[in-house]
Amino acid sequence: MIHQQLTAAIFALALLSLGSAAIALFRRPSEAQRGFWLMVALWGLLDGIIVWPSLLSAPIAIEELHRILSINLALQVVYLPTGVILATRSQQLVRGFGWGIIASAIPLAIIDGIFFLRT
Repeated sequence: MIHQQLTAAIFALALLSLGSAAIALFRRPSEAQRGFWLMVALWGLLDGIIVWPSLLSAPIAIEELHRILSINLALQVVYLPTGVILATRSQQLVRGFGWGIIASAIPLAIIDGIFFLRT
């Protein structure tokens, strides 16, 4: 049950990311905003690709899910500082990429953290 809930939460986040980015990019945003929305769209696409097989397969063992979530949470140590570094750059597009990483990584970390504690 927990596996399906996690899959649904991440897939919903992926759809939200892709949908909001498509709408925002259609409006022809500034350079920094374009970087932000492109990164949000990329994260949404990757989240969707990663979680798609889980929608079609049997749930994995709770121990395996716990291990995967611990790896995902450890990767936040890379994602968030990278986002902060990029967000402080002078180029507007790169700055937008940084904020996009931050905005995408935080909700994913929250979801992973909640489900990590539940496993």
